[in-house]
Amino acid sequence: MIKPLRKRHLQIWTAIAVLLPIGIILSWLVIPNPVPVKILPTANVDLLPVIQDKKETAQYCLNLRSNSDKTSWQLEWKNKLELTVPSAVIYAPLNPPEGEMQSFTVDRAQLIGRIEARGDYVFPLKVDSAKKNELNLVVYDFIHEKIIDSITLKTLR
Repeated sequence: MIKPLRKRHLQIWTAIAVLLPIGIILSWLVIPNPVPVKILPTANVDLLPVIQDKKETAQYCLNLRSNSDKTSWQLEWKNKLELTVPSAVIYAPLNPPEGEMQSFTVDRAQLIGRIEARGDYVFPLKVDSAKKNELNLVVYDFIHEKIIDSITLKTLR
């Protein structure tokens, strides 16, 4: 290699040695920060005064509420921990078989509402007076199409 070629070679490698770390640092700085997940706040709903039944587990707390005439009903759901299943939906089977929820299908159930992250949810319920003295609920994962939990609450009519 002749002297001018060696000199040019040294200049190019010096420029690469300086510009490459600067390029890496600048490209790292222009990466945008991830947008934080914002949970939409639920509208403040007036809770009905009478708690008919309660169920409490390590993950959630449920209250079945009604007014004093038992004409309006609400389901109050409080998540204590983050949900492990982000696609959880609460259904009330229309004609549940006696005993088990093995034959549960979404087609034969009334959608109550969707629960997501930690927080409190209030869902209005349509409880017929002709029904039994209990309300069956199913927490269902609609992505994996499986039952997460089944809950029975007493309506005390």
